[in-house]
Amino acid sequence: MAPRQDDAIGEALGKIGPRLLVKGAFLAYFVFISIRLLQFRAWALGTGDFVPRPEAVAGLLPIGSYMSFFLWLKTGFFDPVLPAGIVIIIGALATSFVFKRGFCGWICPVGTVWDASAWLGRKVLGRDNYRFPRWLDLGLRGLRYLLAGLFMVWLARVSIAEAMSFQQLPYYAVVDAKMLLLFGAPVYLAVIALAFVVMMLLGNVWCRYLCPLGGVYGACGVASACTVVRDPAVCIDCGKCATACHAAVPVDTLKSVRAPECDGCQDCVRVCPAEGALTARLFGRFRFRWWMWPLGVTALWLAIFGIAVATGHWHSQLPIEVFGQFMRIPGL
Repeated sequence: MAPRQDDAIGEALGKIGPRLLVKGAFLAYFVFISIRLLQFRAWALGTGDFVPRPEAVAGLLPIGSYMSFFLWLKTGFFDPVLPAGIVIIIGALATSFVFKRGFCGWICPVGTVWDASAWLGRKVLGRDNYRFPRWLDLGLRGLRYLLAGLFMVWLARVSIAEAMSFQQLPYYAVVDAKMLLLFGAPVYLAVIALAFVVMMLLGNVWCRYLCPLGGVYGACGVASACTVVRDPAVCIDCGKCATACHAAVPVDTLKSVRAPECDGCQDCVRVCPAEGALTARLFGRFRFRWWMWPLGVTALWLAIFGIAVATGHWHSQLPIEVFGQFMRIPGL
């Protein structure tokens, strides 16, 4: 009997590695637009040819973007300087409420780099990444959610006047390019290299314990419309799902995977040998193939991006000449 089309798609994606395919594509795009932003900066300073200014690098500016996001919620005023920052936040929140921590699991380029370091560590050392004792793991995760909550409360409490004045600073308009240059400084390259080695040994501790935005999206993911459901009547208790889970979620003991650490990677569903024991479901009822999860995350993300572009909420409203003027300000 010929294989069903959806099974064939799942098998093909499984061989390539769905996370490698999707996250690798988003990382490659991020590297591309980062180079383009530096080329735009060179043009603005009169040292290079013109290229259009890419907007998505604004995702590197969570403090300014969330300040603008809360300003928009309070007043309806959409940041005209770096509007893409708000759109990226909307996309990250939307994917979290629909597909667990979909942004963290399938899109975030920073998380992709640290995931790569953990994977390389497993290959080089020939063993799994080190896992902290349960009491320490719980404490560090709890601290991350506490810091994430304080971070959001602080940004939400920024006054309307302060938030609007921050958007008017010349530094705010060019801070994305400044950040890229900063990451290329020797001291930051050394820090990144050290962090890469640490995560080769300990796994992706940044996303699990340190990233405050991951804490925000993890909390949203608890209420996700889509989740992985386990059927105890079909489960054979092999434990392969829990072993495959890079987030250390005890999938084999749960009926519905609501853990905030779950980023919807679908590795548990992919390795399950018992047909129907683990399934991706919408609202806990409607079953769908595991490979539809990353396709759904990508489709939702691109739909939000497309709507933002079509409605004029993606590109900066500042004339491009203004960026050159700001970049030439001494000490900026």
